[in-house]
Parts: sequence; C-alpha cells; structure tokens
Amino acid sequence: MNSFVAFDFETANYNRHSICAAGFVFVENGVIVDQIYSLINPEEEFYSMNISIHGIRPHDVEDAPTFPEFYRSIQDKLSGKTLVAHNLPFDGYALKDNLSRYGIPSVENNLLCSLQLAKKVLPKQSRYSLDVLSNQFGIMLENHHHALADAEACARIFLHLTKRNEIISLEDLYEKTNIYFGLINRFEYRSSLVKPKKRKLEKKV
Repeated sequence: MNSFVAFDFETANYNRHSICAAGFVFVENGVIVDQIYSLINPEEEFYSMNISIHGIRPHDVEDAPTFPEFYRSIQDKLSGKTLVAHNLPFDGYALKDNLSRYGIPSVENNLLCSLQLAKKVLPKQSRYSLDVLSNQFGIMLENHHHALADAEACARIFLHLTKRNEIISLEDLYEKTNIYFGLINRFEYRSSLVKPKKRKLEKKV
C-alpha cells in the first residue's frame, strides 16, 4: 500500500473525457520517486466555469499532446501499478471514458480512492476535500486544481491515512474498512467500492 501512482485530471468542460491537464505522482516504498505533468489538448470546447477553476485556456493547449499521445507515452510506467485518485468516480471514469473515446486498450491497474478511504477512517468530519485534508494533516497544497499539485496532495493524504491506520495491503484495507479495490484493463472497468464482508455461518449443534 506504500507503492502506487496518484493521479489527477482537469477537464475543459463538463464531459469527463475532456481532459486538458494530467498529473501523475509515483510512490515507491512510501517515497515520491517521480512526477509527470502535461497539458493535454482535449479536442473539445472549453467552458468558462472550468477555466475559472483551473485557469487553463484554449491557447494553452494548442501545441499540447492529445490524450492518446500522452497515454501512450506513460502506459509502460503505469502498467501493473495501483492507481489512487481523490474522488475516483470522477478521475477514474475520466480515464476510462478517454480510453473508450479513442479506442485505446488500457494497461491493467488496481484502483483506489483516497476520498473514500478518508470517509471510512474519519467518519465524523463534514468535509473531505483535498484542501481540507491537506490542511488538517499539514500537507502543503499551494496550487489547488493544478493537476500535479492535486496528485501530490492525494499521494501524501493516502500515505498518511494508510500509515495512521496500519493498512499495509489490499487485504488489510478490506478487513479494516470494507473497501474493495477497483480495476481497469482492456476488457473491463470497476470502480473501488465498499463491499460488505461475508458473514461466517454458525454451525448448528
């Protein structure tokens, strides 16, 4: 659980496949060892609401790679890794929708959500956003809604929560939180979910 890739996307409009920036942070044995950031040409219209959030404008991505170009440049580094996002229902499906849009076979990855984990191990909080949790745990997040800054915050939050709760494996995660990892590969997509444990049947005497 201390080796994974945290990722974050920003989008040009309300379509999940309109990725205009991507950040990936590679963690090995609890240490950040690599980071990748890229603007992406979404080949889509930009909405003013989205621009007001992340500040990326159409002229910024004119010479940026398209999603297929970007994904193919990093897919070998991602293959077999566990991917962690803060709000996987958005970022995970943004990845899935782009792969489907361009007909790109996905490499195989397990999927986890730091937001989902925070809600399970900190059940009494009212807010679980990246900025709130970063401030709570003393994690620096100077440029919220920059894809790389958000991916790094996600990585550090996930490391903090797993260490604090002594979660060292996917089996630990399920036993302590009921969270069952998601999966993406060339054939299927399944988001991380809270899965009830099977009850052990008592033997009748």
